[in-house]
Amino acid sequence: MWFYRFARSLVKLYYRIMFRMDIVGEENIPKEGGAVLCCNHMSNYDPLTMAAFTKRPVRYIAKKELFAKPLFAKVMYGLGAFPVDRETTDMKALKTAIKVLKNGELLGIFAEGTRVKEGEAKAAKAGVALFALKGGAPIVPVAVSSTHKFRAVVHVRYGKPIDLEEYKGQKVTTEMMEEITEKVMQKVREMRVAV
Repeated sequence: MWFYRFARSLVKLYYRIMFRMDIVGEENIPKEGGAVLCCNHMSNYDPLTMAAFTKRPVRYIAKKELFAKPLFAKVMYGLGAFPVDRETTDMKALKTAIKVLKNGELLGIFAEGTRVKEGEAKAAKAGVALFALKGGAPIVPVAVSSTHKFRAVVHVRYGKPIDLEEYKGQKVTTEMMEEITEKVMQKVREMRVAV
């Protein structure tokens, strides 16, 4: 993980020069054990923001297109990311995500699947709920808000973990996953700061 720590240090330095940080709720990230960090996605900066300002390493599910070039793929794998084919039910990505959680790591996911600009609405994908249910992990809602202009404030809000204990032992259905995902995304929307 030396490469991850090195990259995180560079990103934090860049952020200190470019932006001002406003971070609330870091204590809501479990100190140990697996957890899903589910964040809104307004900017290409979002994965960097969450990784740089979360004390524990975050493993990301990233679109497979980012792994198309060998050198970039090497960097992505070095950062702990793994690919997903967004056009199909990618069983390999699903198994990897569950393994990450069962290994006690943090899994970062953008449930909307793509960037969604201010004022736009996009249905979140239910994968976030499936990963958490199968991996036996809570979901921590995360909201990042900023214009990302020079010296703009980057607001990061970590919500309290959403425990899925009430669903334990039940058959996982589409309705259940949609219900959980909507609960998480509603919390993310509530935490966002107007910029």
